Amino acid sequence: MATVADIEPASLTITPGTTEQFTLTLRNEGDDVEAYRLTAIDDAADLIVIEPDTVLVHPGETGTAVATMRLAHGENWAVGEMVVRFRVVPAGNPDDFLVLEAIATIQSFSDVAAVLSPPTLEGRRGASTRISVTNAGNAHAEADLAVSAGNLELTIERPRVALPAGSTQEVGLRVHARGVLWRGDPEQHDFTVTVTPEGQPSVTLEGTFRQLPLLPGWTFVAAIVGAAVIGLGVFIGLAVLLWNGITGIARPVATTEAATGTPTPTPTAEPVSVVTELTAPADPDPAAGAVVATVAVDAADAPQDALVAVAVTWPEQLALAGDSCLGWLDASTDDLREPDAPGLVRPGDQCLIDPGTLRPEADLEFTVPPEGFSGTVSAKPTRLVSVDDSRVSEVDPGIGPSFAERVEITTDAPPYWMQVEAYRPDPESSTRQYVMAVHRSLDANSDDARFAFRIATPDFAEPPNLFGAFLQNGAGACVSVEEDVCVVDFPVDVPSAEQGSGRWVGGALETQWIFVPIRVPVGESDAGLVSLEAVGITEGDEELDAGLVPPAAGPLVLGADVFPVDVEFDPASAAPGDEVQATVELTAAIFDDRSAAEDGSRLIRVKFDWSDRIDLVDDPIGCATYDGRERVCTLEEPADGELPDIELTFSVDDDATFDGTDHADLLAKASVLTYPPEDEDDLAGGADVPGGWPIRWDATEIQPLDFTFG
Repeated sequence: MATVADIEPASLTITPGTTEQFTLTLRNEGDDVEAYRLTAIDDAADLIVIEPDTVLVHPGETGTAVATMRLAHGENWAVGEMVVRFRVVPAGNPDDFLVLEAIATIQSFSDVAAVLSPPTLEGRRGASTRISVTNAGNAHAEADLAVSAGNLELTIERPRVALPAGSTQEVGLRVHARGVLWRGDPEQHDFTVTVTPEGQPSVTLEGTFRQLPLLPGWTFVAAIVGAAVIGLGVFIGLAVLLWNGITGIARPVATTEAATGTPTPTPTAEPVSVVTELTAPADPDPAAGAVVATVAVDAADAPQDALVAVAVTWPEQLALAGDSCLGWLDASTDDLREPDAPGLVRPGDQCLIDPGTLRPEADLEFTVPPEGFSGTVSAKPTRLVSVDDSRVSEVDPGIGPSFAERVEITTDAPPYWMQVEAYRPDPESSTRQYVMAVHRSLDANSDDARFAFRIATPDFAEPPNLFGAFLQNGAGACVSVEEDVCVVDFPVDVPSAEQGSGRWVGGALETQWIFVPIRVPVGESDAGLVSLEAVGITEGDEELDAGLVPPAAGPLVLGADVFPVDVEFDPASAAPGDEVQATVELTAAIFDDRSAAEDGSRLIRVKFDWSDRIDLVDDPIGCATYDGRERVCTLEEPADGELPDIELTFSVDDDATFDGTDHADLLAKASVLTYPPEDEDDLAGGADVPGGWPIRWDATEIQPLDFTFG
């Protein structure tokens, strides 16, 4: 070959939005002058410009060309290495071409921008806007949001956003004036939003709220003129009456004949038109664990002091944690429920909203399942009502035809999430059993991972002995322990024969259950929380933000012989081939005083599981619905507050003891919504209800069925 070619540098790094250069050197070792045609090929063909693209080289001499590589500024460039190839074709012998290779390493970058939309607001007391934060880079970014204003109250939906590459997050901002502007000219209030991305300069957004007077400027003048007109009319009327009395002039009185036809009917008022709007964040933060939906009504013609009753429905997977309704009407009894008692509210109940206020709307805060959720919340106005001393009455003329508004609420599962599951305790035992479930969202690119979490217990309980934590197969759970932090592995590409405890998808661990015994005092009454907090995540060589994992908690109650689920077999033992009945008693209470603890608390479903040696004969009795594939029983809301017992009938396999087992297990896991009593005196022993009490938690009992041998 008569051509020798080289490229410098052999590798370089490049950041999107910048340029870098390679130098191509050609040496002609032939006897004739040669013209070389240079082109970039493969993935880099459209990214490189070569100058000159044709190099004329005399025998024994060298020539050079410069290849300039430019990556457009944007998120489309994956971080990593790109092979850059050049073809060198001699004009005199095209088949004798060369290919040069170099490596361009594309670096990560984040480019965070923010926009306030709209930046100018107007209203009498308040208005809403949205902060759109965009990451135009090719790497994950985080940004903090802060707001400031002198004479305004600013409420931001969340103070921090996570921004995957190429994504946009929207954050709601509510602006509220501190005082009422009764009349006069509108007043302008400025406010500032500061967005601070990690590793980048802050972005400052300027906004303006134009506060309108409650009464237009002309109303004061109109009131004076109106008063003068009325006074003049009264003066003239009195003068006429006085003159008639002096002169004795009597005015004829107009009379009419008795009406013989049908009297003219009094016009009937038209029903009030009520328009409802239902909104929710389009992309809620899964780490927040909650989402807020807003119900707004427009009923301009409603009578004074009338309230609009709006029926709200939501899926059972959501739990109402709080609201700003003026009150709720029970859907079945029409009883008035006071505000700030979300545990008493059920789907279908009616939220009361005052259409005459400056903000005729109500916020509904729902907790969402940590594993992600998709479902529909609906709101429909039903009637106009008035409330007088807790008495509710309908207001004429009612409302016209209305339609239900619906909003889809969707939360994605975070990369990891945790759950706390309490097992039925023995009140006489000093040990309580809890299961800490750690879940992972797998995809095709999942790498080996290590997850570290902290376990916290109430002051009255001993710190957990994490060296004694174990897996389902009895093996130690924590691969390492540091004080109150347990570290667990999430391996991938594990052959099925080597897979241990947990739920596996293919060769990857998806869920690990860690059994943690907690020692507590006996003979005391108290209540507290067992909580989990993620403190570190490593996937391959990459550190992930543990703050994106929602915390989890479950209740720990002492001195109560009450648990949401109680399983009993009848008979307690059976022979192969026998049938046996299991009864599952349900209650939403976890405190000694059931009436106080059940005030608003409830069970939403029960999941069953059982050993292979027994088979369910028929669907359970007592369920509203039963999913045989998932073994999930849903429950109807009892009219008298008493939950039904669930009856299950099992048959024992004829060969139930062939593998040496001497019993079968029935597991019942209840998903509980617990709203503790507002009055702590309702709790036996005066146990305090801790702050941050978990609304949603799981309670499990495992009951063995002993096998007998003939």
